[in-house]
Amino acid sequence: MVHVALFVPNLIGYMRVLLLYVCYATAMTNWKVSTACYILSFAGDLVDGWAARKFDQSSQFGYVLDMVTDRCATSGLISILCGLYPDYIPVLLYFQMADLASHWYHVYSTSTEGSGHHKTKEALESRNVVLRTYYGYYYLFAYLCAGAEFTWIALYVLHWAPDFAIGPITLSFVTRFGFAPACLLKNVVNIAQFCSAAQNIAKRDAAARRGAGDPVLRTERRAQPKRTPNRGRAAAIGARRAAKAS
Repeated sequence: MVHVALFVPNLIGYMRVLLLYVCYATAMTNWKVSTACYILSFAGDLVDGWAARKFDQSSQFGYVLDMVTDRCATSGLISILCGLYPDYIPVLLYFQMADLASHWYHVYSTSTEGSGHHKTKEALESRNVVLRTYYGYYYLFAYLCAGAEFTWIALYVLHWAPDFAIGPITLSFVTRFGFAPACLLKNVVNIAQFCSAAQNIAKRDAAARRGAGDPVLRTERRAQPKRTPNRGRAAAIGARRAAKAS
């Protein structure tokens, strides 16, 4: 039996990590090699999923490897862009943190909930309409994911080759009207994803504390003074009622 670590999709995952290393190592010296390595690594994200289905080699190990590689890839490229575009560091870091935080929260929320993969209908059933639409329509999902990634790739290339074009179509034009809108919409999804996951975790936390009898709440209840009946007042009320009756 083949070890999980040697599954075909996981081998592709290792190649993606190696390509990213070469990408980052050459980012400031050879932008063509760096760009090619990043795009090949990004393309590997499509191939490993196909290989997992083709060879029936889906695994939790591969799932985590794929997810972590995706997030590290984007985060690493944005970090490089921070060095190339220092005036936009606050904006770039916002996109970086939103991407990391929203995905971590969402995956943690769905995995601890026991609903399986974070893209399944079961996992998204109780989530907001933005997430259900994003994960439910493949072409929308593909456009936003690819558009966001190619926005960062394009910004990197345009730093070194501002006039880069294929025939009459310039990269700056495609970025402005094709990639950038997808990147902005993807950020809306990230915000919705973060809020939905945070709300889900908080609700389950509160329900668990109530159901298990939260020790803090029990301590607070014990600390509250018990109400004791005022016997003198009760006797006076009883006497007045008796007097009225007579």
